[in-house]
Formats: sequence, C-alpha cells, structure tokens
Amino acid sequence: MDVNGGGRRISSSGGNPERNQDGNPDDNAKRKGGIMPKWKIGVAVAAGLVCMLVGGLILLGAYSAFPWLMPDSLREKAQTSDTQVIHSMQRTKEVSLLRLGVTGIISRENKSHFFSMEIPGSERAQFIQYTFDAKLGFEGKDVVIEEAGDNTFDIAIPEFKFIGYDHPEYRIVVEQNGALSLGTQQIDTLDMVNNILTDKAKKEYVDSNRDILEEQAKSFYTSIVQSVSPDTKLNFTFQQAEGD
Repeated sequence: MDVNGGGRRISSSGGNPERNQDGNPDDNAKRKGGIMPKWKIGVAVAAGLVCMLVGGLILLGAYSAFPWLMPDSLREKAQTSDTQVIHSMQRTKEVSLLRLGVTGIISRENKSHFFSMEIPGSERAQFIQYTFDAKLGFEGKDVVIEEAGDNTFDIAIPEFKFIGYDHPEYRIVVEQNGALSLGTQQIDTLDMVNNILTDKAKKEYVDSNRDILEEQAKSFYTSIVQSVSPDTKLNFTFQQAEGD
C-alpha cells in the first residue's frame, strides 16, 4: 500500500527489506560450493594415502636393489650380544715349546654357470688377511722318564702337536663383485676363517718346525734336571706321528 501518495514504499511483508524470500542468506552460498562436500574430502585423503604408500614401496624396492642409496639415518643399526657359560673345566699339562707368528691371505671365488658354461661377469671374490700366534708343543703327562743307571735317565717325548693359538685377527682386504654377480652365491666369510686352521695345516706347522721343537724339548728338561743335579745325563727319544 502507498502512504502519502508518492512517498516511501513499504513492503507489505514487513521485516528486513534486504532479506530474500528464500530464508537464510548463507544457504545459497553453501549450495553454490562455498564448502567442499564430505565425500570429496574423503576421496582426497584416500588419494593422498595411496600416493604415499606407492612412493614408500618404490623407495623400499630401490633401497633393496641398491642398498648404498639408503641414507645412514635409515640403515639398520646392528647389535650383537654374546652370552657364555663355562660348563666344564679340565686341567691340562700341555707343554708349549714354540710360538709362531703366522700371517697369511686366504681367498675364495664363486661363479655362476649356465649348464657347464661360466657366465662372464658373475664372479664373486673375497681375500681375507689373517694373523695369529700358533703354539706348538706336546702333552706333558705322556712324557716317560726312566732311570738308565750311572746317573743317566732316558726321556721319551710324545708326539708334537698344535696346542692352540692366541691373538687372532681377520680382515677382508679385497672384495670383488662382477656386474652380473647378483645371482651368484654369497661368500661365507666365517666358513673361510674356520678353514684356515685345518688338521692338515696344523700338521704342517708341526712338521716344518720339528727340529726346533726337539731342541726346545731337550733344553726344557735339561735345564730342569741340571739345576738340581748338574752331573746327570739325559738321553732323549721322540715319538713320531703315524704316517710320518
């Protein structure tokens, strides 16, 4: 309706003239996409997680194939523990006559084959330098001492043997892996070390030093006996290993 003819027009509906008939003005903004629907947010989060998972798998595969690419901060920190229990004890009467300082290099090489043909570039090689002190002597309880009369004694020395070793040190000085060595069997370093002191090697140490061992055995007992009775004479015999 009009008041005072051409005066101000007042809406017959009353209320705020700026509010539209649809109600709350924020409803239109929501309908026009002002806030992202929940299902779109869920899709975006899921896509992000999938991308992170795929990227992690790709990095894991790369680090497995090329371990040197892995940063030091991500590499596994190896921890080793050793618990030992002494369950028996036995007294020995071994006499050590000679100590040898041994140094050497042992090597091993593995290769892959296709039927009977060697695959070029598939070789793995490892060279280990080792040092230790070998102890040679005999079993003291097996020594036989008999009186031969006229202030003379016969002393029978048992077979010389490898008694043990001290101060072992091992280190890899050279390691070679061919371009196609990925499928070649890994070299067992521990097995190489265990094969350094074989029974054959121990026997060779004894055989190559037998003359010195006999002299040391004579000197050992002579010094003991003559410190008590300087006029006593000693005759020595040495037992040989079977097959010598």
